[in-house]
Amino acid sequence: MKVPQASAGLSRATKPGNTEAVRTGGVDRTSCVLGIDLGTSALKLVVVSRDGRVMATARQTYATISTSEGQAEQDPDHWLRALSLAAREIRARLRGKVLIEAAALTGQMPTLVVLGRYKPIAHAITWQDSRADEWGTERVDDHLRREIYLKTGVLIDGRYLAPMFQFHYRSKRQRAKLILSAKDFLFHVLTGLATTDPSTASGYGLYNLCRNAWDPELCNFWGVPVEHLPCVKSSSFSAPLSKRGSQLLGCKPAIPVVLGCADSVAGTHAIGRGQVDSHTATVLTGSSTVILKCNVEPRCDSQNRYLVTPLAVDGTYGLEADLLASGSAREWAAGVLGGGNRNTQKSIWDLAYRVNPGADGLLFAPFLAGGEQGILWNPHLRGTISGLTLTHDGAKIARALLEGMCFEIRRCLEVFEEEAPLSSARLAGWMAEIPQQSQLLADILGRPVHAFRLSSASAVGAALLSGLIDSKKYFQNTKAIVFRPSKQRHLYNALYVKYAAQFPAAAAIATPE
Repeated sequence: MKVPQASAGLSRATKPGNTEAVRTGGVDRTSCVLGIDLGTSALKLVVVSRDGRVMATARQTYATISTSEGQAEQDPDHWLRALSLAAREIRARLRGKVLIEAAALTGQMPTLVVLGRYKPIAHAITWQDSRADEWGTERVDDHLRREIYLKTGVLIDGRYLAPMFQFHYRSKRQRAKLILSAKDFLFHVLTGLATTDPSTASGYGLYNLCRNAWDPELCNFWGVPVEHLPCVKSSSFSAPLSKRGSQLLGCKPAIPVVLGCADSVAGTHAIGRGQVDSHTATVLTGSSTVILKCNVEPRCDSQNRYLVTPLAVDGTYGLEADLLASGSAREWAAGVLGGGNRNTQKSIWDLAYRVNPGADGLLFAPFLAGGEQGILWNPHLRGTISGLTLTHDGAKIARALLEGMCFEIRRCLEVFEEEAPLSSARLAGWMAEIPQQSQLLADILGRPVHAFRLSSASAVGAALLSGLIDSKKYFQNTKAIVFRPSKQRHLYNALYVKYAAQFPAAAAIATPE
């Protein structure tokens, strides 16, 4: 394993504070940073100029392998192919008008990649994979789970990297040389270094928040050799782009590659105005939904209901709750209710937003990922529709699903508010792109929702970590659309009480016999 060495520094043309336009070969180019988000369903690239303008974006999807119950794997080679294709698309759009000074990373987590001597020894196991859930629950009793939580801020289950490794690699552990998360695998490919940051390290279930280091006792418990783990560095750590990385990105070798952080943390950084605001929640919607509240200390919950995650700025933390199915649930519903026709799938949502609040008596608990986290933490939960009759159509079912997602977001925020009240929420992702959905969330939360329409908030957040972008100009240029609660909020208060009574947290947390 190579020992990470910090980059020797940026050239004069790439140091912050110099002119934005760089003249190269007789052509004026705009100096930019390439943000790379290795997401759950797609790789997204965003090119951000020094003054905070998004110059170009690209997106390439890849498949999730699911041939057995609970399986959710991806081929790392598909990630690299997506990166190469997206980078080629970016170059075609920009036509040499920009100079990429640095690249910065973020990505899905916890997703496990195990490397042998030269390459991954199997497919990556994504955070959506539920095969180790029951095994992980049986492996850890309540006392040990609490002990792990107080050390790591993690409510350990079978979807963290250490349990994943022990469960899936028992017969292949002799071949393992490096245990990486998805984003750190990409950093390894681009720089040759085995390095992670605190927010991504938390996804292993082995990172001790107080020590800021791997916990030897937990490593021993899960059978993870410490020497197989990456070095932990700050999110702003950078290393030179390797020759292989240069070929993948089509960028000049040796430009800095910034280590970055978890996608949820990067997204929070992009829409958080550069501040630690304990009175504003961040809601990031993608395949899953992440709800974060910033804090200046790693404060664990007395009832083990939320995660404690290191943020991109050293010494700050997020209280985090993750809903496992939101965008993925929406895609599922579009396929089931709208069939194979794209126009029909689009119209089902147009019709759903016209349905009256309450969806004609339907309540939809959106636990469609095979279990739920949020603040419930129960691998046995399943999606449930209550009140269904012959009078309900696809639009009403779709409406109930959308409301159920927002009810679960509210459930999470109510737990965060036990410490201090929240004045508003910042929203990014697919919900922020749909005005009716942003308004629905504001009505159900009963507080203003500031919707940021960014092609990838996480990729932009990663780019900001480079230090090359004028963050003040970026935040000045990045305006949110504010949705304030309407008169419907009173009706939704009553509907939420009904929903919470139908699907109570206490019953959800209790493990079935």
